[in-house]
Amino acid sequence: RRRRTQLKRSQMTTAEADPAPKTPPGLISKMSTVADPTPKTGLFGIVATEAGPTLKTPSGLLGTVSTVVSPLLSPILRWLAPAQARLLGRLLGGGYDGALSRAAVQESVKSAPVVVYSYRLSPFCVEAITVLRSAGVDESKLKIVEPGFAFFLLGPEGAATRASLGELFGQTSLPHVFIGGESIGGLFTGTPGLKMLVEDGSLMAQLKAAGAL
Repeated sequence: RRRRTQLKRSQMTTAEADPAPKTPPGLISKMSTVADPTPKTGLFGIVATEAGPTLKTPSGLLGTVSTVVSPLLSPILRWLAPAQARLLGRLLGGGYDGALSRAAVQESVKSAPVVVYSYRLSPFCVEAITVLRSAGVDESKLKIVEPGFAFFLLGPEGAATRASLGELFGQTSLPHVFIGGESIGGLFTGTPGLKMLVEDGSLMAQLKAAGAL
């Protein structure tokens, strides 16, 4: 009996000396995860951010293709864009009015918080739009402009638009994304490019500042 009494007194003394409640290890782990604002990349290119939507990172396969193909095609497409616009304007339209086309593009890129020039048949364009929607961009704040199905299927107006994008912003390849009226480039290319904004965590801030969320 004396030993039991001493053991109970010892336990009471220990509890009084350490009144702080004990947090289960599992709860500590969950709390640490929530408090960490660093983007986490998981399966299927999903980036989880604290208290925000899940951002889809651009496809790694498309990124590899872009790395190989873009340096080869970009100089050709930049040269081809104005030539195509002049030729199609002469053959199928009333001529190519560069000044009028540039004015229309400048107005268009500021007509919505997010504007994407896109080809309907391009997987790069589809991926860029998917990334923006995964960020929570309001559909009413997203404007998608399609000059044509692909660069080799453009009409006079679409060719003029592509040429004007190159003259104004130095990029004829699509997708071409504008946030708050400012060019951020394409999916992987441009300055800085959509992929870079996702990876450095600044995409959400730009979208919010533009009123796109």
